[in-house]
Amino acid sequence: MTQSVDAPRKPIPQPDDLSRPFFEGAQCGELMIQRCGECLASLAPGSRACTECLGERLEWARASGKATLHTFAIMHQRYHPAFFDELPYNIAVVELEEGPRLNTTITGTPNDALRVGMSLVVTFEDVGEGVALPKFRPAD
Repeated sequence: MTQSVDAPRKPIPQPDDLSRPFFEGAQCGELMIQRCGECLASLAPGSRACTECLGERLEWARASGKATLHTFAIMHQRYHPAFFDELPYNIAVVELEEGPRLNTTITGTPNDALRVGMSLVVTFEDVGEGVALPKFRPAD
């Protein structure tokens, strides 16, 4: 479906210095997370310090892309006009195999098939302006 010139557009994240490695990885089809250089804990992207040891020496690492559905909600309310055609849609929290949790969307399955605990794998959606977003689909 193409949008007319006047159709509302979905907001597109604007990578900054802290998030740029995450978005660069996504654009290449890689899910990037942060890892503490001191205690080796895996952290969600955008961390400024380790949640385990408070260390500030964080490094970027490629995640496996495997996750488990931790929780989700189905959106029926019309909040942003660019999402109206997608109602109802899901908003999910997945727990990565490495431990961190990410906010995302589950694709490739009807909303009524979503189950907490289901196995997922990452997929990426190009949303324009050189930005791709990780989303998750049921594991085969």
